[in-house]
Amino acid sequence: MFGLIACVLYGVGAGLRSDMGILLNPLAEHCGLRYNDVSMCIAVMQLVFGAAQPVFGMIAARSSHRFVLILGVVLMGLSMLGMMLSVSYLGLLLSLGILFGLGAGALAFGLVLTSAVHFVGRGYAMVISGMLNAAAGMVGFVLSPLLQSLLQAKGLIFTLMIMIGIATALIPAAVIITSRDIAEPSDDDGSRGSASDGSGPSLFREAFGNRTFRLLFAGFTTCGFHMVIIESHLFSQFVLYGLDETKASWAYSVYGIATIAGALLSGFLSVRLYKRRLLGFYYGFRAAWVLVYLWLLPKTMLTAVLFSVGLGLTGDATVSPASGLVSENFCIRKVTTLIGMLFFTHQIGAFLIPVSPPRCFPVSAACR
Repeated sequence: MFGLIACVLYGVGAGLRSDMGILLNPLAEHCGLRYNDVSMCIAVMQLVFGAAQPVFGMIAARSSHRFVLILGVVLMGLSMLGMMLSVSYLGLLLSLGILFGLGAGALAFGLVLTSAVHFVGRGYAMVISGMLNAAAGMVGFVLSPLLQSLLQAKGLIFTLMIMIGIATALIPAAVIITSRDIAEPSDDDGSRGSASDGSGPSLFREAFGNRTFRLLFAGFTTCGFHMVIIESHLFSQFVLYGLDETKASWAYSVYGIATIAGALLSGFLSVRLYKRRLLGFYYGFRAAWVLVYLWLLPKTMLTAVLFSVGLGLTGDATVSPASGLVSENFCIRKVTTLIGMLFFTHQIGAFLIPVSPPRCFPVSAACR
């Protein structure tokens, strides 16, 4: 039961963030901005989202997970209210780029994972990790066509109101999943690392003194670059390849459902196989699959779906082995902040995404 509540909490927060690309054009029209301007706001949001996670991890270590998670819900609601009222680039940058990024960063994977582990035990940490990422994929699968339908039927303002309602409903989930945090303030395993509270310069020195963490830190930067290109621009690219918006939203939603299978399978495999080899396979397959789609396959609905499936199977699959490696090398009170640091470098790569509108590749018949 508590695992499902954790999945709802993290899944909805992550799903709302990953589906911001569908709102890109409507926000541009609403605010009277260019595509590039809104894309830059999303890039800033991704950077703030990453930077906020280790900060909120340290705040949670000193106060409580409950405070940080509820704060995240409130910030996300305020950000969507700000988007409704925005009529300028500065207003959208503050609401979408800053407030939404902070809210999403507070609803971080590491915070929800460690709170859930207090209920299920460390032995199930990677299984819960897979479930959380699968929940994000499921929410993305449901939200993509839902948001597109709401935008077409009711417009941007009504859609944002619905999103505020969805975010507000997360507050009870945050209260429930953190109910055991207060009862277990100490480490359940003091054998790994020092007895620090999971924050401060000493933690950073300890982390970067660990070779495994340094490699994860480097790898997550490139991961963030190409994964946020997908989340922010894949829908628009499908449209430019000749799919209508409804078909494009469904093709994009397949990416969300494929991440469910990939995340669950990865959580299962991470318990049984070498986590380093799994990460290498995921990154290698993803790079090869992108090249195959861009340069070899025709741009049709079928290939768009197949491309989304391939990306989805590896999209969130990297998180389980990565979080497992962190958990093996550091005590649980430090895992939240350290996973937040990994997501921060992930979002540094995300901030480097191209901010210009996607353009057709010359191999696409739709571009000729």
